[in-house]
Amino acid sequence: MNTTSSFASPDSMLFDRTPRILIVDDILENLQVLRGRLRLKGYELREASSGRDALQYLNDALEYLDGLPDLMLLDVQMPEMDGFELCRQIKANMRLAAIPIIFITARGEMDDIVEGFTLGAVDYVIKPFNASELLTRVKTHLDLKFSRDALQRNNALLEKLNREKSEFMSIAAHDLKNPLATIRWLTDVLKSGTLPPDKATETLDNITYAADRMFRLVKNLLDVNAIEEASLVGQHGHEKIIHLPSELVNAVFVTAGVLGNYEDAARQKRIKTSFSNKAQNARVSINAEVLTQILDNLISNALKYTPSEGSIAITTENVHDSLQIIVEDTGVGVSPDDVERLFTKFGRTSSKPTAGEDSTGLGLFIVKKLTEAAGGTVSYEPSQTKGSRFIIAFPSVNVASDKISQEAE
Repeated sequence: MNTTSSFASPDSMLFDRTPRILIVDDILENLQVLRGRLRLKGYELREASSGRDALQYLNDALEYLDGLPDLMLLDVQMPEMDGFELCRQIKANMRLAAIPIIFITARGEMDDIVEGFTLGAVDYVIKPFNASELLTRVKTHLDLKFSRDALQRNNALLEKLNREKSEFMSIAAHDLKNPLATIRWLTDVLKSGTLPPDKATETLDNITYAADRMFRLVKNLLDVNAIEEASLVGQHGHEKIIHLPSELVNAVFVTAGVLGNYEDAARQKRIKTSFSNKAQNARVSINAEVLTQILDNLISNALKYTPSEGSIAITTENVHDSLQIIVEDTGVGVSPDDVERLFTKFGRTSSKPTAGEDSTGLGLFIVKKLTEAAGGTVSYEPSQTKGSRFIIAFPSVNVASDKISQEAE
């Protein structure tokens, strides 16, 4: 098996990468002629001098993910295994069957042409071939192949979006219906004018709580929409990077500030919180509001799944050249079967909030998207205290200047 490099750019707007072509011919002169013509168009070429060599290459490509060819140019007349038999074996393999095959043959008899099409070939060229005709047929079938690939990607994306739309409608119907019904009922009670002042105040608090619950859900959905609008699938399926204007911030100050915002909520649930800074260098380049949002989701998630009398410990420390922020709780933990769903959109797990709090399954998805967009990583591992341990890490920045943003929001 030989590999040849290319030195030109393929002239098709449909190609999102260099097309790869496998040439199979047992005659060296034929390989050289085809190689010379195709290299001028910038294609990435692979060559095999027999059917068995070609099958070996294809099987290796499947096993080691080296990349299957986008098109095959296959000689009919070869010893041991002719082109028809090789085509038959390729089309019998579901993982190889989609590869377009153009037969190259010195025989122009109609029976051979018909047999080639019957076996699944997309076209044929008769030797000695016209170079312009060959290149035109190759480009045509590569265009078709890349168009099919794009269509399959788009169909898969549409199916995914359709599933998510159904999931969204289910969440909206369920998670918005209950607090709306509560608000409607409580406002009717207030309008009746029969409540004493202390009960009226309590009712207003309940209305505020129900409204806040709906606000959190809507905010999460809007956050997800904003993230995905900023990281849309591009024209050829490549994900664009979310643009987040960054600044130099002290992550310790940001973390302490976000934790402070949850003191009242933790006190109401009788959950003990602690913060420990072990970092010698807490400076990271990140958008401060984004870091705040990441930590806000992690800490609120820990509070939600930690029962009364439990604890949440946050630690900042340097590991190699990165700053780690660890959020560890003594909560209900995550089932091993649920770990894969943790950072997915609407990835609700079997674990339930400990005080009836609402859960959209969006918080950790937002954490992952924003963390990775800011150049960091996020991971989960079971805590030694039964609960959960989430770790976010960002590259530390060493600078001489002390002009560091110390704002938590």
